Amino acid sequence: MDIVKKSLLMLAGILLLAVGITYWQLGSDETLENEATSGQTLDNTTEERGGAANIAVYVCGAVKNPGVVLLSPNSRVGDAINSCGGLLPNANAENINLAEGVKDGMQIKVQSRNMNPGSEGMGQGTALPGKGESADGKININTAGIEELTRIPGVGKATAQRIIDYRAQNGTFEDIEDLKKIKGIGKAKFEKMAPKITI
Repeated sequence: MDIVKKSLLMLAGILLLAVGITYWQLGSDETLENEATSGQTLDNTTEERGGAANIAVYVCGAVKNPGVVLLSPNSRVGDAINSCGGLLPNANAENINLAEGVKDGMQIKVQSRNMNPGSEGMGQGTALPGKGESADGKININTAGIEELTRIPGVGKATAQRIIDYRAQNGTFEDIEDLKKIKGIGKAKFEKMAPKITI
């Protein structure tokens, strides 16, 4: 009788041990599976992020803060302009397709309403031969291209480009003294320029 009891107790102990080992193995497999799934999710997320890298777009002209902006690939021209602070009051918005999709390396140039006819492209330094010099030999700072602006005393190509960029963003000069608003043109430099310029 004692032998039977001992045998039953041993059998029960073996069964409990087997059940315990089974549960432990199941728990380990579940943990490994969760880790594998988590790793797969992280990898997928990384791939998705890598596939949706930002693109660079250059916005210039009649916007508040011209420059290069980073946008998501599905952005529109309107998003690029808003990233630069929006349009200036004198911007010619009718000539811009705000719904157009943007591409990496794209340039968006916003023209001003009061730019002179034929001045398109002036923001890139296009020279306008014969339109910038008046009969008395003075240079018209509203219509002159880079080459003509460099004929003004004290004006090199860098300053000439800044004058053209100012026109592209703010429209034509209303007074020759408005040149003082441009970086690099102080009182002394303006006094050298004044006898040779007109509007």
